[in-house]
Amino acid sequence: MESNSYPSIKQVSILYSITVFLFLFIGSRAQQYEFYSGILLTEFVLIMAPALALLSIYGYNVKEVLRLNRISFLNIFLIFWIMIFAIPVVAVFNLANLWVIKHIFGKVLVAQPPTATNLTELLINLLIIGGVAGICEEVLFRGVVQRGFERLGTVRAILLSAFLFGLMHSDFQKLLGTFMLGTLIGFIVYRTDSIFGGIFAHFTNNSIATVMAYLSDKLLAAAQSSGAGGAGGQYDADGLFSSFESIPEVQLIAMIIAGSFLFMFCAVVLTGLLVAFFRTTSAKPNAVPADMSTAGLKGMLWLLPGLVMVGFIYVYQGLSLMGVRVGFVDSITKLLG
Repeated sequence: MESNSYPSIKQVSILYSITVFLFLFIGSRAQQYEFYSGILLTEFVLIMAPALALLSIYGYNVKEVLRLNRISFLNIFLIFWIMIFAIPVVAVFNLANLWVIKHIFGKVLVAQPPTATNLTELLINLLIIGGVAGICEEVLFRGVVQRGFERLGTVRAILLSAFLFGLMHSDFQKLLGTFMLGTLIGFIVYRTDSIFGGIFAHFTNNSIATVMAYLSDKLLAAAQSSGAGGAGGQYDADGLFSSFESIPEVQLIAMIIAGSFLFMFCAVVLTGLLVAFFRTTSAKPNAVPADMSTAGLKGMLWLLPGLVMVGFIYVYQGLSLMGVRVGFVDSITKLLG
């Protein structure tokens, strides 16, 4: 393949920084004004459209770059169960990550999307949070960004695109979890040579999280005998850790043992599913020509504007958790959205 058949490192780096800028300046404000219309604007116009525009402007083969290839039913079946068992495994790592953050910053406060209060809202959440986000974010990250970074090698491309994917969620309290899921989805896309595998995996993960939030909200409301709906917003995870401290030691040890066995069971099943998935797919020769030249690596410097913007958001979050206010950080963060 010719070196200009696929996006360059510089192009996808610029694309990422532009997308971060649009997401922070426009998307965050739109979602604060009205969540659902804001999400649609963010996903279609601010995330997917710039990626497709890059392919169109430079005349790249959309089908080839995005891997718009068919995927077998067997792989769809395996991907579904891989995501099912990956969720609790990733959740354990995320919980450990939150525990570390709590002990560093003194508090944990995780933003949550609005939770459905009825079946109609649940369906809307599944379509928007599961379907729309799954399609648009996969086109950008596993479609265009991962393709461009494949010039650095497949493993580097998967890890780097997953890291950038995690960063753009603009919440360092969720960074480990989104990075791990992004890495898994990137691997799925590479092995199936189809972005549809990534879209389905992304949809499965988001949809399960959406349904679980809906059910837990209903159970909590029933337990409290209240009609409190899920308005979303922020979840103070401090209460979760505090509840552990109030549990008698014997019960806490029993919970840890049971949780450890459940984690190991899910991890073993997940490993088996990944082995089966690996054997039913084949590594495709990297069609993207390697570019480890100084000029190629310098293209990654165009990531810096996006990384700096996200960095200010993360600094602001850390200071907020510690109850510290710094004027210029507050001003820049407010300007970013």
